[in-house]
Amino acid sequence: MDDVIVYGALSIAAMYAITVLVAAGIVVVLAEILSAATTFQIGRAAGILAILLLFLGCYAGTGMWLQKSGRI
Repeated sequence: MDDVIVYGALSIAAMYAITVLVAAGIVVVLAEILSAATTFQIGRAAGILAILLLFLGCYAGTGMWLQKSGRI
């Protein structure tokens, strides 16, 4: 029983750590886009947005594939 409590506590701590890292990543990406836009580096801002859209497209495509194959 003690192992279950330890693993549960560790998984909750890991979940919070991942949440903080994802939030920090979002802030950094938004700061980069804002920095590129305010210094009129349109190519850099477009590149960041293109990479972001590619990542989101891959994420959505993977979800659709998993749903279609019956895994989720």
